[in-house]
Amino acid sequence: MKEVAGELGRNQERTLPYRKRVGGEMNNVRRALHWDYATAATFDVVIIGGGVNGACLYAELCSQGYKVLLADKGDFACGSSQSSGMMIWGGLLYLRNLDVRSVYYFSKARDAMIALMADQVSPRMLRYAPSLTGGRNPQLIHAVLYLYWMIGLFQRHRPFVEQNFGESALIAHGHGECSLLYEEAFLRESDCRFVLHWIARFQDPEHVPLNYCAVEGGSYSTAEKLWYLRLRDTSGGGEVYTKAKCVINCAGVWADHINQEFGIRTPYKHVLSKGVYIGLTRQAEHQVPLIFEMEQEGDVITYLPWGPIALWGPTETMVDSIHAGYSVSEEDVRFLLEQAHRHLRHDVRKGGMVSLRCGVRPLVVRQSFDGDCYPLDISRMHKIVKDDERPWISLYGGKMTGCVETARKLSAEISRWVPRRNAPVTACTDEVQMELMSFPGLNEKVPSVKWCM
Repeated sequence: MKEVAGELGRNQERTLPYRKRVGGEMNNVRRALHWDYATAATFDVVIIGGGVNGACLYAELCSQGYKVLLADKGDFACGSSQSSGMMIWGGLLYLRNLDVRSVYYFSKARDAMIALMADQVSPRMLRYAPSLTGGRNPQLIHAVLYLYWMIGLFQRHRPFVEQNFGESALIAHGHGECSLLYEEAFLRESDCRFVLHWIARFQDPEHVPLNYCAVEGGSYSTAEKLWYLRLRDTSGGGEVYTKAKCVINCAGVWADHINQEFGIRTPYKHVLSKGVYIGLTRQAEHQVPLIFEMEQEGDVITYLPWGPIALWGPTETMVDSIHAGYSVSEEDVRFLLEQAHRHLRHDVRKGGMVSLRCGVRPLVVRQSFDGDCYPLDISRMHKIVKDDERPWISLYGGKMTGCVETARKLSAEISRWVPRRNAPVTACTDEVQMELMSFPGLNEKVPSVKWCM
């Protein structure tokens, strides 16, 4: 511990030369300042992981007056938080296992996000297209949608039947003329912009977001009641130390590895499910998201309009490693194309694919779990685990839909270790108007590279 503390002191004494050590003259002055802040401050909380849960917790703690450092070894939202279908949903599919508790929780979380974040989340109707060739009974589906609506305490639009809709021109024969509509919610822009929304509003000496910043070891001083953490700049090189009263592991699929590095033991672990979408050119008639049944495991596949493209997917495949989870295979693409051939009227081929989106879902299970099951059989609920000896909290599982409620629960746990001292902080609300540009092969314009940066 003395060596770590001594190294921290030496780093603080050479804060200004650090900019030369890390990648020479840095174009981004703000990033250089953030590294300076990281070495100079003692933070109340360090959050590891800049995905949706880490970013949402960062904003929650900053607004309460905590001194917070958010660190991600890659870019913010560079993992599964940039590979979703942008859906904020109440968990309809969990009714297949009669998991009413999860459906109630996610429905409540969805409705809270719609009410509190109208600029980021908006309600949207979805169109369920029942199959006439061996799928679920349409009347049963209609009844289940009503049950879903009731579990959500009647907050969304009442489910109803509709005929003669524009998307019928996109649907293959064998689905009938009727569709069932029910209401969920979607992000207005994208999942990675949603993550950035939480982070960009808090950037000052006491609220420091650092991407390309890996937390690579450290130790806890019981005498000082402080964590000494080693931070490495994965973009420009160089290392510094920082201090914190509490550490929150929100690293998603990497959470288990980080806990192992720091000697943190919990009764839980993650198993991994890969989800792949293919992006297709959006048809003019495609205005409402479409839901189709699959034969496998009582699951569904979605066709989601998103700007100039439509997302077709996702897959649900258990994988045994993070690397395998972020690799799109020929089998993944073949499966999605086969499903498109079954459900969509227009011919979809590999050459018609505009993009691929691949994410990995961290599903929380007990350490003793060694089962082989379909991913939807595992709950998407999160687990918050406090270490018995040190101020360290691990977040397991969770979904985008529940990120706000999860952040509030984590904040309540943190307050037992680190009472809030400062006055609440108001977030910066300055926003730059979106700039659009043309993109080859797409009819509609997309956000420009300059605006995204």
